[in-house]
Amino acid sequence: MAKNILIFCAHSDDESLGMGGTIAKYVAEGKNVIVVIFSYGEASLPHLKPGYVKEIRLKEIEEASKLLGTQEAIFLGLPDAKLKEYEGSREVITKVRKIIRKYNPEKIFTHSQTDPHHPGDHKAVHNIVTKAVKGIKKEYDLFNFEVWNIFPENRPVMYVDISKYFKKKIKAISIFKSQWFSILLTIIPIYIRAKKFGLKAGYKYAEKFYKIR
Repeated sequence: MAKNILIFCAHSDDESLGMGGTIAKYVAEGKNVIVVIFSYGEASLPHLKPGYVKEIRLKEIEEASKLLGTQEAIFLGLPDAKLKEYEGSREVITKVRKIIRKYNPEKIFTHSQTDPHHPGDHKAVHNIVTKAVKGIKKEYDLFNFEVWNIFPENRPVMYVDISKYFKKKIKAISIFKSQWFSILLTIIPIYIRAKKFGLKAGYKYAEKFYKIR
């Protein structure tokens, strides 16, 4: 039976930016990758109507999912740029907990607590997922991925060899054309980090994750 991998992220490009190579690798290994996205990212293009932005971003994640091979993208439909308001929501935490129990994943990935993303959506998702996991008797392996992180964390590290999948990661990121400005800011750091992590781990390219539990 194929093992499941669960990824929780704030917006529908974070999974590709933070761990697109690892997603492609897990899929190639026969694992089912499920991405849970907290918002539709409707506030990312304030000059356009939220419904239109939602439509664009749904099409982008559908195309990126096909490329990377993810099994499913689940949207929770929470308001973009306001996820901090739901950190203490029992309803949202319970919903996340139900998803974890349903898929019983081998590993869970989410944003880092130190991600400086404004207005704090990434950190909010981290806090919600951490609370949900702590409320489950079974101890799941929980990891952070990096998007906007600058400084390292004092946690155990897991490196994943993405040498065969780095080009696919970049291709997946390029699908999110609506987010061109953010991608422009992150694409060079993504190359640098992948190369740096690869050198540390003995690979051409690698992605780094911090183990939370």
